[in-house]
Amino acid sequence: MNHFFRLLVGATMVAMCALPAHAASFKQAKKHYAAADYSAAIAELQPLAKAGNADANNLLGEMYLQGAGVNSDITLAKTFFEAGARVGHLAALANLADILNREYKVELVTLEPLAEAGNAKAQNRLGRMYEFGQGHSINPQAAYAWYKKAADQGLMNGRMNLARAHNFGLGTEQDFVKAEAGYLANAKAGHVDSMFFLGTMHFAQVSQAGLDSDRQAYAWLKVAAQNGHATAAAMVTRLAIKLGDNLSQGDALYQDYATRYTSAAAN
Repeated sequence: MNHFFRLLVGATMVAMCALPAHAASFKQAKKHYAAADYSAAIAELQPLAKAGNADANNLLGEMYLQGAGVNSDITLAKTFFEAGARVGHLAALANLADILNREYKVELVTLEPLAEAGNAKAQNRLGRMYEFGQGHSINPQAAYAWYKKAADQGLMNGRMNLARAHNFGLGTEQDFVKAEAGYLANAKAGHVDSMFFLGTMHFAQVSQAGLDSDRQAYAWLKVAAQNGHATAAAMVTRLAIKLGDNLSQGDALYQDYATRYTSAAAN
């Protein structure tokens, strides 16, 4: 048996031994929990949760939410649920959604009067809450209406969301021309997220750029990437390959945009 094969067999045996131990630990934690022996349950759950076990994170979250053997702590419960939700644990996702929805409803108490009174940031935030069903039922038409109110006051995030609504047909008819114009005005003012969305329109070839779409996409997305937009950075790599021999032209346009349209803080 060669050295590599011995290592492989050894690692496999360790893994096989380790898995039942983890499963048994969680089963034991559940037994302690059912018997209301919360201290013992927590002792079993904590190392599992630190190791990334989603079931353990969810159960610990529930214990802190309920105050089962510990002082009730919604913030800590939320942290545990978030850890489970990050790996797609359905119960953790549901528990996290329930906490967030309660928080959104509290937020709405002060947000809605501000939006009605004409506060542009509150109007934009309320639009997002209607768009994503945060504290409200999902209502694309209401989202669009609030985004438009914020955009009409010149709020760049509101203008971006209004352009996005036109881009994807959110609460209104899809209109690529209006979407591109909205993104472009914001991008020229240095709004990084608008640069990204403008770049994606060029990337998808639904803009007015025609044969220049790839070069425009590359330039706008590279400016967004240089200003910290991680998703834009991944797209730039793909576009650089696609441009091939024309990459130098893309870089020249990027340098032009980077010089003229510097990053501005979103208002």
